[in-house]
Amino acid sequence: MIRVTIESLVKRYDRVPALDGASLEIRPGELSFLLGPSGSGKTTLARLVAGLEPVEEGEIYFDGRVIHTLPALERKVGLVFQNEALWPHLNVLDNVGYGLKMRGIGRRERKTRVIEILGMVGIDSLAQKMPSVLAPIQKLRVALARALVIEPQLLILDDPLARLEPRARPEFRDELRRLHAETEMTTLVLSSDPREALAMAERLAVIDLGHIVQVGPPGEVYNRPASAFVARFLGAANLIQGQVEGTDARGDIVVKTPLGRLIGQSTAGPLPTGTPVTVAIRPESIGLGPSVPPGANRFAATLERQTFLGEVRQVNLRGPGDWPVSALALQSQSAGLREGQSLTASVPPEFVVVLPGKYAGRADRG
Repeated sequence: MIRVTIESLVKRYDRVPALDGASLEIRPGELSFLLGPSGSGKTTLARLVAGLEPVEEGEIYFDGRVIHTLPALERKVGLVFQNEALWPHLNVLDNVGYGLKMRGIGRRERKTRVIEILGMVGIDSLAQKMPSVLAPIQKLRVALARALVIEPQLLILDDPLARLEPRARPEFRDELRRLHAETEMTTLVLSSDPREALAMAERLAVIDLGHIVQVGPPGEVYNRPASAFVARFLGAANLIQGQVEGTDARGDIVVKTPLGRLIGQSTAGPLPTGTPVTVAIRPESIGLGPSVPPGANRFAATLERQTFLGEVRQVNLRGPGDWPVSALALQSQSAGLREGQSLTASVPPEFVVVLPGKYAGRADRG
C-alpha cells in the first residue's frame, strides 16, 4: 500500500489548462473517487500519474518518492481505460499478459500469473476468447485483470461503469469492492456519476475546471458542500441567495433570504454582517408540517405540484415571495398531500449550508 501525493499539477492543451494547479492526496490502501463533469480534468490527471503524458508543472510522489520523472513502465500504475482498450487480435490470455510481456516476464511465468488473476476476477473460463465475442462487463473484467496482473502500486479506473447497462453496474460495483478488500491496493476511480461515487468511495474528491475543489468522506462532501457547484453536482439542491445578518447564540449564521430569516452553518467559518451568500438546502432535508422540530427554520408554502417517484414524492413548493422550493417526501408519509394546499415547511439549521458569494447559475432559485 502506498500514499500518493499530487501537488499543483498543470497541464495545457493548445494553451488551455486541463489541469490548473490540481492537488490531491490518496491514502495508503484507500478506495478514493475523483468526481467531476466531462472536461473537468479527471482523465488528464490519471494520464499524468500513469506517465502517459508529461507533467508541465507540479510533482507526483509515491510514498514520498518522486515518480513524475520516471517512464510509465517504471511507475507500477495499473490503468483501466474507459473504453477497455483491448487488443482485438489477441485473446483474453494474451491481452491480460501483454503488460507482463512488455516488462520482460518469461512466457511460463507470464501464463501462470495471468491464469491466477483471471481466476481472481472470475473470468478464467474466457482465457481463449477473443474480445469481439465478450459482453461489456466481461471486457471490463479483462481490462481490470490486465491492470492487476502487473501487481501495481496504484490502480486507476477511468469511469469503469459508464459503458455498462444499469442492471450490470451493481455486479461490477460489488466485484470492485471485493477485489479492493482482498488486495488493499491504493485505488483511484474517476467518475462523472455522483451516485456511484457516494455509494462506493471511502474518500471523495471533486474536480472542476482543473481544480480540486473539495475532498472528504462522501457524507461530509454531500451534506457540507464547499461551493454551490459541489452542492448541485452531487445532487438536487435548493440554492437561495441571501445576506448575512449576524449570528445567533449558538454561533450559527443568520441569513436574510426571500424565504425569510434562515439560520444555518457556514462551511467557510465566520462571515461578516452584510456578506452576500448562497444558502444550500437538500430537498430531503425539508419537512412538510404540521409538526416542526424545536429550533428548526420554518416558512409558509403552497404545494404547487407533486411527482410520484415510487418510494418518494418530489414536491414543488412556492414559498414567500413566490420563491420555488423543491422537497422530497417519503411516499408512505405523504399520501395526504394535495396540490394547492397551504403548509408549513421546516429545515433544521444543521441542514442549511451557508456559502460565501452569490451563485450565478440558472438554478439559483430552486
